[in-house]
Amino acid sequence: MSTAAAQSQKQAAFQHSDGWFARLNCRFEAGPEKTIVRRSHQGPLCIQRPLYPEGATAHVYMLHPPSGVVGGDVLDVQMSVAEAAHGLVSTPGATRFYRSEGPVARVAQRLEIKAGSMEWLPAENIFFAGSNSILKTTIELSADASLAWWEINCFGQHALQKPFTQGCVSSTMDLVIDGKPTLRERLEVSDDFPIRMSCGLRNNSVTATFLMTPMPESSIDFARSQIAQDKLFVATWFDSLLLIRYLGESAEEARAGFIRVWSGLRQALNQTPPMLPRIWAT
Repeated sequence: MSTAAAQSQKQAAFQHSDGWFARLNCRFEAGPEKTIVRRSHQGPLCIQRPLYPEGATAHVYMLHPPSGVVGGDVLDVQMSVAEAAHGLVSTPGATRFYRSEGPVARVAQRLEIKAGSMEWLPAENIFFAGSNSILKTTIELSADASLAWWEINCFGQHALQKPFTQGCVSSTMDLVIDGKPTLRERLEVSDDFPIRMSCGLRNNSVTATFLMTPMPESSIDFARSQIAQDKLFVATWFDSLLLIRYLGESAEEARAGFIRVWSGLRQALNQTPPMLPRIWAT
């Protein structure tokens, strides 16, 4: 069998009638000098070889070669961090959810952090008009673990003046600390809950959430000092959790605000000075 034929057969094994199925398993473990990354994948979802620009912390970039998610696709991401390990996860670019003729695109992400540190800092999700997508994120932390996590969602193609006029997007995030449900974020944009709703996006096209834990109560003063000039951000603190939300029209603006806060508070979060992932400069 030729190489091309073998590759085609391999792809067919992970493609079902409506779309692609892809799974990524990744585990961060403490090594003698640096965090070791053990990984496996099925289908078109993988991570690059880990980088170590700051020594022990493993920087990994999650890749989805098809460059977009269509109706019927299923992406399953499982990541865990063992004791004393430190992983930072990002993506090389935005994840695009394309228009669907009916089938649902599903993304499930499960993060488990045990006495280690995880920083989940991907580029934005862009939902094209007509997208039919369900995103579910579950994060389980031990009380002595640390987490920085954000999600930036863009509805429609604002720069091209193509608004999100139809479609259905459901996104949930559940944070569980030591077995106790601590935070649930839920967002739905659909015909029943359109962007223009006053109790929803209020006609804005970008919404974003950033959390860091555990953080001292004083962290909110610094966070507010970094976003005070922009009324599109709001910061709260409770139960050692710093939570920042953005509602506006610019993914770049949301991420820039989050980066300012993350950079200033990273040392307090996990005793590591700030170092921007190299991929953000490309």
